Amino acid sequence: MQIRLENLVRTYGNVHAVDGVSLSIPSNRIFGIIGLSGAGKSTLVRLISLLEKPDSGEVYYDDARVDNMAEKDIILRRRHIGMIFQNFNLFSSRTAGQNVAYPMEICKYPKEEIQARVHELMGIVGLEDRIDAPISTLSGGQKQRVAIARALACKPDILFCDEATSALDPKTTKAILALIKDIQKKMNLTVVMITHQMEVVRDACDQVAVLSDGKIVEQGDVKEIFAHPKTEVSKEFLSHLSSNAKDSEMIRWSESPARYTLKFINDKVDVPVISKVIREYNVDINILGAGVQQVSDEKIGTMVVDITGSADMTEKAINAFREYGIEVEEEKA
Repeated sequence: MQIRLENLVRTYGNVHAVDGVSLSIPSNRIFGIIGLSGAGKSTLVRLISLLEKPDSGEVYYDDARVDNMAEKDIILRRRHIGMIFQNFNLFSSRTAGQNVAYPMEICKYPKEEIQARVHELMGIVGLEDRIDAPISTLSGGQKQRVAIARALACKPDILFCDEATSALDPKTTKAILALIKDIQKKMNLTVVMITHQMEVVRDACDQVAVLSDGKIVEQGDVKEIFAHPKTEVSKEFLSHLSSNAKDSEMIRWSESPARYTLKFINDKVDVPVISKVIREYNVDINILGAGVQQVSDEKIGTMVVDITGSADMTEKAINAFREYGIEVEEEKA
């Protein structure tokens, strides 16, 4: 199911929560929408998922416009949309299996079909032995697995994940993202992940749109944005990721400002370029942080450094990095 947005606008009083957003979300992919708090992510997902109508603009599923449908038709269409939330939104009065059954009960599925589907889905999320467990006895990761199973109950063609891993620890987050990726491939779903975590985009998404002040400021393949961010918003997200000491793949051991960021793509990761440049151009290079990340099928090495020496030799060193195929970004003074 392809999703296409045409110039969506949604305001609340004087606040432009979504301000002229046009976006194409490809079918059968995991698409990320990332932004800081207040960027308009939650409003945008409510518009895309038909929970709200835009003030203006259009929403298409494949080639059919859906935002202007009659209310009864919108309700029917929503039954084929799955939603996963940050806080699980499970019924504490129901068991895990009963939570998964709930949307099928609303849609009046036969009891036998509901029972079979619950067992199937609880097996898919790895909780076949917890069908009768009270929700209060489950861990956070297990609750999110139940929520995923519930979201898949009515066989949706679109799955929305609204900050689905924000309440989870890093290890559980990786496991949940791996599960979502596996489900997406097996069920050929279009998955839209709304997040403020660049780690989620890196580990799960194929493409991403960066949202700021209600507008899309950058979009494209995840590996392209990681390697060549074009906007300050994207660079800010990546800088926080690079300096996160809890992320074992990227370590920043000094918080001193760095003037240059070097990006090594794929085969450039293993080339001893730094030592060559130091010897050839008589400059000092102070490495403040570094690491290698796997983004889609590519390795991207990132290094934050200071380069000191004569102005002439420093410029030649930077040019040499670029000739070696290393991306060099200079921080603005």
